Amino acid sequence: MAQAMEDALAIPDKQAAQLAGITMKQLRHWETTRLVCPSVRQEISPRNIVRLYSFQDLVELLVVAELRHRPGISLQHIRRLVSYLSNLDFTAPLRELKFATRGKEIYIQFPDGSWSGDPYPDQIIFRHAIALDDVAAKIGRVRERAPETAGRVTSRRGVHRSKPVFAGTRIPVATVRRYLDAGYDTAAILREYPSLTAADIEAARHHESVG
Repeated sequence: MAQAMEDALAIPDKQAAQLAGITMKQLRHWETTRLVCPSVRQEISPRNIVRLYSFQDLVELLVVAELRHRPGISLQHIRRLVSYLSNLDFTAPLRELKFATRGKEIYIQFPDGSWSGDPYPDQIIFRHAIALDDVAAKIGRVRERAPETAGRVTSRRGVHRSKPVFAGTRIPVATVRRYLDAGYDTAAILREYPSLTAADIEAARHHESVG
């Protein structure tokens, strides 16, 4: 997984939930219970909390979501397993280790290549393993945005109740306006929303002035 992508990627919570195929309620619950938390959590106002998920956060999120989507695997099972692995001195087991399932069982591949709790030959367990390369590729696709969409504002039915968003993204213009009104400069906003461009920030300023 390219270090550059790991360093640059950070997406808002709604996009993270969509990527993982889970609901916002699930995402909030996983954060509250400290299962998967965003690297950035900034309170703009009591009712506006910005949450950004880094590349590493998203790896953890997608691994949990993949395990949860498999029949018979409960969230309690996953949480107990993460707690057990943390007690073995793995600081981030969800992204340090490889996981596989067979029925209701979860198996773990340790750094030395051995599998924990695996009574079956490797070729069987590998069929049920979570492919981390596929997870990374799925996350990487989040950053794809056509260059010609920079600086454009659009509205699409079904996206944030048809409110204006930046073309090629699901980021509302109003969100950036709140940052601008709070005194954030262009560089600071782009750190919070790496998929945006300076042209998008200027478009937000103009959109407000004519709105």
